[in-house]
Amino acid sequence: MANSGVTQLLGFRFRPTDGEIIGSFLYKMVVEKRPLTSMPQYNKVIHKCNLFGNKCEPSEIWRDYGGDQLKDQDLYFVSELQRNGLRIQRKTGRGTWSETETYQNVKDEVDEINGKSNLDVIGRKRKFRYENGNTSEDHAVWLLDEYSLFKNASKNGTSSNCYDFDVVICRLRRKGNMDKSGKKRKCLSQDQSNKKTKRDQSTKEMKTENSVGPQIMNA
Repeated sequence: MANSGVTQLLGFRFRPTDGEIIGSFLYKMVVEKRPLTSMPQYNKVIHKCNLFGNKCEPSEIWRDYGGDQLKDQDLYFVSELQRNGLRIQRKTGRGTWSETETYQNVKDEVDEINGKSNLDVIGRKRKFRYENGNTSEDHAVWLLDEYSLFKNASKNGTSSNCYDFDVVICRLRRKGNMDKSGKKRKCLSQDQSNKKTKRDQSTKEMKTENSVGPQIMNA
C-alpha cells in the first residue's frame, strides 16, 4: 500500500492554494479523467489512498507515505468517499474524522486573476479532526482538509451534504509543530529567549573574570 521513501526536490515545497487543489488537480482527475500517472510533476506528492474506511490509524498512513521525511509540509491524497445512503462514512482506524468547522466555499481563482469580481464557487473545503475516544496517541492529533468539486460553477453553492463526485483531495497534517517522537518542539521565540539568556550569562561571566583578574600596580 505504502509509497514511502519520498524523494524531495531541493528547495521544493508543495503548497497549492485551495483554488488550485480544486480547480486544477481535482478537476483534471474527476472531469478530464486524468490519472495521477499522467501528471509526473505531481504524482510523487499527491498519493492515492482512501482515508475514509481505512483500517490504519492516521499516524500509520502518515509514516507509510513518507510524512516523517518531509519538512514543513503536509501529505496530499486522492480519496474516494464512503457512502451509506445519503450519508458519508468517515470512519478510519479505531476512530472517525469529526468535522470541526462550518464548510467553506472555494471560488474560482482564474476569474480573480482575470479581474472578475463576482466569482463562481467551484467547490468546497471541509475541516476534520481525528477522534477515537482517546484510546491512542492519535486522538485529536491529526487534522484533515477535504476538497470537493462542484460539477457546475455555482455562485450560491449547494447544501452541505451535496457531493457531485465521489472523489476528493485531502490534506493530512499533524496538529501543532511536533517532531517525529510526537513531542512538541519549542517555539522560535522561546528558543531565541533561551539563547539570549545564555549570551547574557556568558557576557556577565566574562565581565566578572576581567574585574577580579590580576592588576599591575605602579611601583
